[in-house]
Amino acid sequence: MKLFRKKDIDEKDLSYLNLAPRYGLVKPGYRQDLSRKRVLEFAYLPDGEKLVLLGSMDGSYPYWVSETDISDTETNTAIVESMLHEDFSSFTGTNGEIFRKLRDCYRRRILVSGNDVSTPFGHGYAKEQPQYWSRFIARDIYSYHKRLKDLCRERELDGRYLEFLRAYLKKLETKTASDPVKEYESKKILMDLIRSEDYLYLSDNREIRDTYIRIRNVIGELYNTYMSIVR
Repeated sequence: MKLFRKKDIDEKDLSYLNLAPRYGLVKPGYRQDLSRKRVLEFAYLPDGEKLVLLGSMDGSYPYWVSETDISDTETNTAIVESMLHEDFSSFTGTNGEIFRKLRDCYRRRILVSGNDVSTPFGHGYAKEQPQYWSRFIARDIYSYHKRLKDLCRERELDGRYLEFLRAYLKKLETKTASDPVKEYESKKILMDLIRSEDYLYLSDNREIRDTYIRIRNVIGELYNTYMSIVR
């Protein structure tokens, strides 16, 4: 783990790491007030210990998109520092190749508004120490990934959990009601359980990971059908 060691990186100009311009610049339909709120998103790619970082005001128009090594906390600290504090006036949409890769990845948000920071790590950061937030975030992203991988190993059960996932998939694909609303509602508890296990996006067992992705796709279809009726 590279923990805040100096290396050959120009911390004043990280623009070469920002992939957002590659995906085409767009003009948002509403004002992007980055002084009010910023959303930092991180996603773990399943292969190669890679991390995607995204910065935006509300998750819709990223001003920052980068892909780095999860363990390179020095570079990630510099990136987060830039995402938190620099002014950005160029934005991209979410249709580029990297966003398609993120559809089947473990992804979370860090919300920053003034001196308030909301993280998925189970703890916050001291309001009096904003100068350390970038380091804390990069550190926690690294350690959080390790924890999720440990959860995967516990759940994999030497591959035996695959049978449970296949049973879940079969149950979700089997129609039990003629009404799509009742169909969705009858399976909601199971779907909530499966959503809570999204760390399986990171499973080293390819069959488990692929089966989990298939299940999430089925859940998405059930949800979309349900919402098209109840809206």
